Amino acid sequence: MSDKNPLLDNDGQPYSRINFNHNKQKALCSLKGVLTGVICDTKLKPAELIFLNAWLKEHEFLQDDPDTTDLIDLLSDVLEDGSISDDEHEDLFCLIEDVIAYKELDDSKCKDHLNVLLGILKGITADADINDAEIVFFKKWLATNTDIAHIWPVPQLTHKIDQILADGVITTEERVELYLLVTQVTGNDFNETGDAADSPTQCFDTVVGITHTGKGFCFTGKFKTDNRMNIEAKAKSLGANIIKKTPTLATHYVVVGSLSSRDWAYSSHGTKIQHAKQMQAKGYDIAIISEDQWLAAL
Repeated sequence: MSDKNPLLDNDGQPYSRINFNHNKQKALCSLKGVLTGVICDTKLKPAELIFLNAWLKEHEFLQDDPDTTDLIDLLSDVLEDGSISDDEHEDLFCLIEDVIAYKELDDSKCKDHLNVLLGILKGITADADINDAEIVFFKKWLATNTDIAHIWPVPQLTHKIDQILADGVITTEERVELYLLVTQVTGNDFNETGDAADSPTQCFDTVVGITHTGKGFCFTGKFKTDNRMNIEAKAKSLGANIIKKTPTLATHYVVVGSLSSRDWAYSSHGTKIQHAKQMQAKGYDIAIISEDQWLAAL
């Protein structure tokens, strides 16, 4: 029997019982990461507080979490007059540290650690900048959490950090490059959009001349133009072979919808994208493209 009053998401869709616990755990891991990211340089800037407030209110899975309630209440008080006093800074900083310490994770769950990482990336870019202290912290965090060292996007991020720190000098240009990479990975640039919701990764391949006939297409995420069934039917009518599940060696394109799926394994991507990234790392010819890139090829 179905619930008379099921919990709905922001689109008015009822949550699946099957994925509810996973999605709540994903949100809690993201929370720990976001909080870690905003305080890793031991400062709380006004822009970070605005982002954190928006992020907490956006993630409905956390609304029954007492730590979230405490954070939202304190943030509302701090943001009410548009400034933060030394006492307010200390109170909020201490509360965030307590929440981080409380949200312990199972060390065996790489999926949790990766969602924490994605949260950290959002936290350190919340003020439209990545400073030296945040870069040094990020380097140490990656070095400590070696269980996800081989999982995309960690190798790409680690390579970029190593490049930046190689000569012992962090330039403005390097900070900008890292900021752009981070926002592409998370798919979220709060300072541009004002939207703290989870978004699909923007790490897409540049592809010239996308064709359908005889090519394998795998679709993932939510599409702004139509539902998945109709999107796949359109590609099939153009001669494409549709791969429903995990990308295979017969897959040429993984097409990512403009909206993230609430049931993805990670806040910015799912297993189809993750698997395609792993195939690319092994040298297989598979491209990850956006919904807009696909539409332009029709």
